[in-house]
Amino acid sequence: MQSLFLFTLLASTFDSDGREIFSCYTYKTVAEYRPNIKQLQILLDSSNNSACSIFPAGVNINVTIGSVDFATIVPAPNYPPYSYTITNFGYSNTSVLIIEGFSLPDDGTGTGDEISIDYLLIEVYSYAEITRIEILEMQTIISSLSECFYSTMPVTLTQNYLTIQMNATGLCRIQISSLDSLHITIDGNAYSFDMTNLPLQDLATNYAHNKLFTMKLTPPGVTPLAFTTLKPNWDATGYLITKSGGIETRIDLQFSSVKYTSIAGFYSNPFMALNDGQFAFTTVPIVAKIYQLVAVLASTGRSYNNMIFRFQVNTNGQSRTFDYRTGKYNMYITKFLFSCSDMPSNEQNDCMKFYKMVQVSNDVMVTASGMFYLNDTLIGAQHDTISYKRQQWERTFFVTEDDKICLFLESSNPKFIFNPAIPTTFNISISKKINVTAHGVNGTFVFNTNYNNSDKVCFQNQTLQDLIQTDYIATLVVTHGTNTFYNLFWGTVDGDIKKNMLTAYIILGIGCFAAVVYSLSGFVRFQKQLKAMKKKKTM
Repeated sequence: MQSLFLFTLLASTFDSDGREIFSCYTYKTVAEYRPNIKQLQILLDSSNNSACSIFPAGVNINVTIGSVDFATIVPAPNYPPYSYTITNFGYSNTSVLIIEGFSLPDDGTGTGDEISIDYLLIEVYSYAEITRIEILEMQTIISSLSECFYSTMPVTLTQNYLTIQMNATGLCRIQISSLDSLHITIDGNAYSFDMTNLPLQDLATNYAHNKLFTMKLTPPGVTPLAFTTLKPNWDATGYLITKSGGIETRIDLQFSSVKYTSIAGFYSNPFMALNDGQFAFTTVPIVAKIYQLVAVLASTGRSYNNMIFRFQVNTNGQSRTFDYRTGKYNMYITKFLFSCSDMPSNEQNDCMKFYKMVQVSNDVMVTASGMFYLNDTLIGAQHDTISYKRQQWERTFFVTEDDKICLFLESSNPKFIFNPAIPTTFNISISKKINVTAHGVNGTFVFNTNYNNSDKVCFQNQTLQDLIQTDYIATLVVTHGTNTFYNLFWGTVDGDIKKNMLTAYIILGIGCFAAVVYSLSGFVRFQKQLKAMKKKKTM
């Protein structure tokens, strides 16, 4: 940074009858000069002078340079001010003035060296008003080609094209004006785009500060399935090539994210929950979105014969994938549960470690994918990010007690304490279980009670009792005031229900056996007492 001191006060080259307003900006106002892109930035420090708010949105800017070299050069050169117009000026919110095409003249020695600057005089004026700013400090900055765009640069993929959003900083105007091509590598596959693409022409012509470019590109000769991906997120790299005067320059691009674009909002309130060593997912599709998916698949010109529902859970740099395979897409298969205990014995421990890690993690990302195959060829995919609903209870299951159905809610460390004075709603949806999925909805039951944080809540409903006598998957949504809790769990006739029934039978059996033993012992005592009485009578 070069500190500049006032050598002499030049008279303004601007002749105006306008009223001058003083002290609009403080001495902290500085200038930054970028010679490699011919740009001058004036960083304004407002004095918050209310009198300066009179300036309209349309103002003119003059920049006059002051140099000690004026005194040594004979005859003294006349450097006219740099002038430009701004149409969106606002005293209270304009903090930077950017002057494009700004370059300093040489020092007159024939060496091509620029003159030194001792100060800048900035004039901001309208038809009726003018204010002057004297700047005694200027930085000379060489702009980096890594700063041509702001850091947020998402890339999205569809089946046959990609879209890049690029927000320009305006720092590489000269280089971008000579744009030649764009090169991107996605998952090891390289794609190139030349200037025949209209989005690149727009970028080269209209590159400017804070201008957002949305570039939709299809590589030449690309097949309709080029960007059909097996997962929702990919790594990618990219760069621009500019050519000017036989010199080729590479501008690297920093992509903030690369993801596969699917039909937005495909599911209604999808989520994942945990229950008793089970990863439970619910994905209820929206019918209108299914029609869109059918159209997308039809556009490939192929018919699929295999499908995979895939769920990927990521946390703390680790991930686990769960697959369910089927022939055709079935919109009634909406709930999926995968139990660590059902996995091969050599995977069960790792599954439970991951399960416990997810339980306590504050950063869990879950994706749900539907992938459509023609034999072994992937022809289409639908990817969605779904939310993780942290459960209030670690284990939830049904038991039957006489004419009631009871819901057991086990939690070693409750995350929320219910207020018994506020009514709580228990909404239970039961679906028939097929393998690890649920088919359709066989019944929805709503119960209102003043729940007192106990580990058991009971209801009377014969239909619900009948449904849980078969394999089922249940969705539990508990609402308490403004708080909502989610749980998914399943039961089988060989599982909780039979175990509970067996326990009841065992307890009943033990009770009956005890009663029989007690009755027999009483009968024996009675016989002994009777014999003793007979002996007394005969004596």
